[in-house]
Amino acid sequence: MSYTLYGRPWSGSLTVEFMLEELGIPYQRSLVTGYRDAIQPPSFAEINPLREVPVLVDDDGLVMTESAAILLLLAQRRAENLLPPAGSALQGEHLRWMFYLAAAVYPTSMKIFHPDNSTDEPAHEASILARGTKVLNHQWGVVCAAIDGRCHMVGDSMTVVDFYLMMFAYWFAEMDGIEDSPLIRPFRERHLESDSARRVLARHISGDWV
Repeated sequence: MSYTLYGRPWSGSLTVEFMLEELGIPYQRSLVTGYRDAIQPPSFAEINPLREVPVLVDDDGLVMTESAAILLLLAQRRAENLLPPAGSALQGEHLRWMFYLAAAVYPTSMKIFHPDNSTDEPAHEASILARGTKVLNHQWGVVCAAIDGRCHMVGDSMTVVDFYLMMFAYWFAEMDGIEDSPLIRPFRERHLESDSARRVLARHISGDWV
């Protein structure tokens, strides 16, 4: 089974690439640019009517949206060792942090990256940015306090949530207004220095994504 990943540099496709590259799963990248009615190519709206990336499509035509859901699907298909045992306390903790990152941290970060998506009044964007920064500092502080200098968010080995957390750890490392807690640095240094992560980041940094 191979996949097509629709994305763009610095988007949520980053976390999906981390997992695809680490697991050696065959895939190709398809660049999507623009937002809303300016999405390019326009045909992408037929794949995902929300006009958002990432989107992962498999050889059978299954269309997966939402980065956290994509990661969980890939683990179930290709690397169940990345998922804590069903019914275990670790599974509960794993689900908690996956949903916290997806439902709290991710949408708040988007208010900072794209405040224009939260208002039709340009004059309001500065206040959206200021409030988003304050909220994100609190949310990210909760994550950093929980990981507390460890190299894994849950348990003592790599799980799906670590791939998800890698994206945020990279985004927020030098983000204006976001405190870079020393509690997250060991995690970042371990996971973002791997060969597979370096390949992914090189594409995003250069902009030569495809």
